[in-house]
Amino acid sequence: MCFIWPCTKYLARRNPKVFVRISHPIAVLFVILTTFFFVGLQMFYVMPQLFEVGGMTYKLGWLLAIFIMYNIFGNMLACHITNTSVESLPKDRQVPESGEEPLWHYCDICEKLMPPRSWHCILCKCCILKRDSHCLFTASCIGHNNQRYFFWCTFFMALGTGVAWVTHTIATLKYFIYSDLNTDNLPPFWLIFTLILNTYTLAAPVSSVILQISALGYNAPLHDLNSDNLDIALWENFKMIVGKKDLWTFLSPTVKSPLAHDGTQWKIKESDISEY
Repeated sequence: MCFIWPCTKYLARRNPKVFVRISHPIAVLFVILTTFFFVGLQMFYVMPQLFEVGGMTYKLGWLLAIFIMYNIFGNMLACHITNTSVESLPKDRQVPESGEEPLWHYCDICEKLMPPRSWHCILCKCCILKRDSHCLFTASCIGHNNQRYFFWCTFFMALGTGVAWVTHTIATLKYFIYSDLNTDNLPPFWLIFTLILNTYTLAAPVSSVILQISALGYNAPLHDLNSDNLDIALWENFKMIVGKKDLWTFLSPTVKSPLAHDGTQWKIKESDISEY
């Protein structure tokens, strides 16, 4: 979902400045409009098919919708404004410590040594700490400092569209369950059409979350899922991106959760001698 697809790579490399100027606003606006569309559809048209408007369940539905929207937009904004470039490091950490030079690599564009796992982004015009991918939908690179926000943003997108899909499906099936195939009792066209639309929309964030969990399993970036030399167990890998407060970060992007390190030093997986 959030790496530059092969069909857009050519445009991005040919004219990065124009690509960013056009694609970022379109992608961000798409997320905002899609979110408001499905929340409005869910709360004003689908939920009233199942629950009494003004009832407790309907009110709880609104609370859940607001919580999910808050976390989608909040994490999306936090992801965009959090600086995850090498320049975000203190000046003394932008150069390798004694003995670390062989682990760092030289960036021909920035013309200086860069920490392990950091790579140059032609769209951001800088090297990104533990660069994972460039996300059009957050208009930023995903790296060491903001991967937490990207994970929760896509998680809440998947949760929101998933909840909408379940209630949408129940509302549609209700017509068939309580009808004897009388055409007067079949679900309206708009309900079936938006259910199909919801199904396709659900696929994108769910795929993104699955990809991210797969990457976390190896503690690897999306573009190198076969590398597991930095894997230190799934839960530990997860805590590396969300910080010391781990699952508390689920509640809000404003939860302060310091990361384990600054993104320049990485623990290598200990080799098991039995593997050789």
